[in-house]
Amino acid sequence: MKKLSNILKGTALLLLMTALLFPSEKIDLNSEDLTLLESLPVSEQAIEALLDFRYHHSYFNSIYQVQQIKGITYDEFLIIKEKAAVYPLVRDASEQQMEDNYFRIEQMTFSDGSSEGLVDRWIALLSNPVNVNEMDYYSLMNLPGVSPVDAQAVVRHLSEGNEIKSARDLRSLEGISYYGYRNISNYVQYEPMAHSRWSGSFNSTIKNVALNIVPDDDPEALTEFAVNQVPLDVFHKGQLRYGNQAEIGIAYTRALSQPDFYYYLSADSSLKIPAFKAYAALKDIRLPLGKIKSLIIGNYIASFGQGVVMESVDYFTPRKSGYGWRKRLSGVEGDISRNESYSLRGLALEYQVGNLFLTPFFSYTPRDAIVNADSTFSTLIRMSPRLDYGLYGTFPTKLTNSVNEMLTGANIRWQITPGTHLGLNFYESLYDRELDMQLETIVMESNLSRFITSIGNSADPEIAAMYESYGTSGLWTEARSFRRVMGMDASTVINNIVLQGEIGVLDKDGKIGDFSSDAFAWTVNSYWQFANFNILLLYRDYDLGFDNPYQRSFSNYQRYKSTIFEDVFYLNNPSMGFLYSGASQPQAERGFYYSIRYQLSRALLTTIEHDIWSRVADEAKYNRLVASLEYRPVFNYRIRLRQKWQSRFAQNELAPTGYNSSETRLEATMRMSRFNSFSTMLIYSFTEFDPRPRLMEDPVTRGQAYVGNAGSPSRAIAGTLTHNFNERLKLMGSMMIYEGFIWNFEDTDFRVYNSVTQAFHGYLALFSRINDNFSIRFKYSFDSHLPVSNIPKALVRYDGDTDLGPNDRVPATEYHYTKPIWSVTESSDFRLQLDYRF
Repeated sequence: MKKLSNILKGTALLLLMTALLFPSEKIDLNSEDLTLLESLPVSEQAIEALLDFRYHHSYFNSIYQVQQIKGITYDEFLIIKEKAAVYPLVRDASEQQMEDNYFRIEQMTFSDGSSEGLVDRWIALLSNPVNVNEMDYYSLMNLPGVSPVDAQAVVRHLSEGNEIKSARDLRSLEGISYYGYRNISNYVQYEPMAHSRWSGSFNSTIKNVALNIVPDDDPEALTEFAVNQVPLDVFHKGQLRYGNQAEIGIAYTRALSQPDFYYYLSADSSLKIPAFKAYAALKDIRLPLGKIKSLIIGNYIASFGQGVVMESVDYFTPRKSGYGWRKRLSGVEGDISRNESYSLRGLALEYQVGNLFLTPFFSYTPRDAIVNADSTFSTLIRMSPRLDYGLYGTFPTKLTNSVNEMLTGANIRWQITPGTHLGLNFYESLYDRELDMQLETIVMESNLSRFITSIGNSADPEIAAMYESYGTSGLWTEARSFRRVMGMDASTVINNIVLQGEIGVLDKDGKIGDFSSDAFAWTVNSYWQFANFNILLLYRDYDLGFDNPYQRSFSNYQRYKSTIFEDVFYLNNPSMGFLYSGASQPQAERGFYYSIRYQLSRALLTTIEHDIWSRVADEAKYNRLVASLEYRPVFNYRIRLRQKWQSRFAQNELAPTGYNSSETRLEATMRMSRFNSFSTMLIYSFTEFDPRPRLMEDPVTRGQAYVGNAGSPSRAIAGTLTHNFNERLKLMGSMMIYEGFIWNFEDTDFRVYNSVTQAFHGYLALFSRINDNFSIRFKYSFDSHLPVSNIPKALVRYDGDTDLGPNDRVPATEYHYTKPIWSVTESSDFRLQLDYRF
């Protein structure tokens, strides 16, 4: 018995020591396994309250947060405090980087419009940062907000055999600006990645609103484009990445009211799949001789220099300088953006040998084009929606996928010193139809006489200068015409000064080396960067005949502005209006632009943009000056005044082509706790036109005319509120009363409003990050304005006799209302976006 007693005592002592040394582990309230919370000995209501907090609010920072949750009593809090604990979140470096930058991911992911390949790359780097010590000049230049001076400061430091080991090292580099440091540090790390991991994302957008490129000069066509909201606009894209070494992407897009397009897998068309974009890419493959920076098969974007020769994106961006937030890609990148018309599909390679960068690329893809009756084609066209036979289905030849293009090109860059390079750019497009511009295919026969002769279409010489070609090629037996563009670009950084430029040549006679009849385009710029001051100087000069569909260099206006293509009612089909409204090329311009940013003090910031240019087609003189002043009395309060003056000078005192426009915007923003904010905005603008004699008096009564437009005023008052319920749930809303033509940034997209009567516009947007990986955003916009009524002057006799003699001049005594041209007084749209990433 005594021996048994000693055994029991020893066992009890061992159990006691085990309990003291290894106490039972408490439940982690921040556990990824939420089913553990259900095991707590509290009421079902308390469990639901805990789950609701974790699902819809955030992780716990303290156990005492439980006491503040509604639905949990004090006694239950004591039980939870005893049985559970809050442990620190443990994330690896890439997960923590993504968490710290999630607000940037949210803004980029849910922004509308074109990503142009850069945004997808930026988001990938936020979750998989690259070692800054392995980056070259061009990789740094592809980061947002990074100037050539900043990129050169990093590359020069590394080229001297130094290493950047921390953010402090990066900030202390000689020549780097504060903004350059901040923008680079968000996307890099300072040591090699311990191990590569799989990551990915899927994003889906569904909406019933179109892009702002719908032709707007024909009210009937505009109504048809606007009210036809089926099928819905959809855009789905997904990516899968293995570290920064390999990635694949796939995307499907369909514009509003556009039919589906398919790839047919069988001869009888019975087997088909939706037409999609996809690519696979390998990056940073080191070889015994050099390195493959990027190898892409599938859809991709190619962009080099200043965008004069090659930048294969769909979207026209005014004043795209390549600096600040008007970035352009340098190199090649897989493309799963909304680009449809000019996305390249084939094979691209970016290869580096020492200081030499070689980028050959090949593409074969069908293009939308206007086909003539004789099977030639007049020009390429970008439409949204893409309709086989135009609006109403009445165009005689098919517009979509009607011309096949085989494109070969290359970029060669020699990096002489860090930040200094000389580049050669070249591409040749072969088409399987002859390129023959036939105006009668586009313009109604009865309106051909207005071409070039109408003063309202003074830029028609731009149409007359459109490129035409016929010829064959040994590279492709199907080739019937070609387009060949070549050029040079150069860039250098001297201390804090940047000098850049590019020249392009369109070969118009097929004689390589003979430039006598070729068309040229060139641009140069200089950028000076200081701590609180920077200035950009830019000049461009584009020949009228430089008809390059891949040109995206700096300009104010897109091609074919003020031509007959802008007047939809003169054209054979309203979809022909996309030749102007959907144009991606810059207009032929010649002019000087400068921008200045100067932070006078911590509280005052001023910016100036000034552009003086001539339109080459008609020598019309333009002037645009924008000045803004931001005053920040304390950090959370900002008052911003923006003033714009723009004008076009009349060619003589009788020409009705001039105008003067002035726009004033006053905005006040109050930033509150938890990233809440409230802002108000006042807008007033007025556009005054030169006198038009035919509209100055009534031709019958010789009295004042009741039609015409001497000036167009616009005004608006708006208020916008952002409220964060918690870290994962946010509500945004805005209300605006306006009249006239107004543009504004609405949530994450750019919107244009136009109403000849007073109107009310508003939107509500809800964002919810349901968990670490999944988020949703829903936006509803609505617009309501007073009905439009046209009041023409009526002629009646006092005795009721309506037979007027040729010399009768009877004043009007009666007015009547006609049926409004635009009868829609209310409209609304929605946008639903889902995002999943891991």
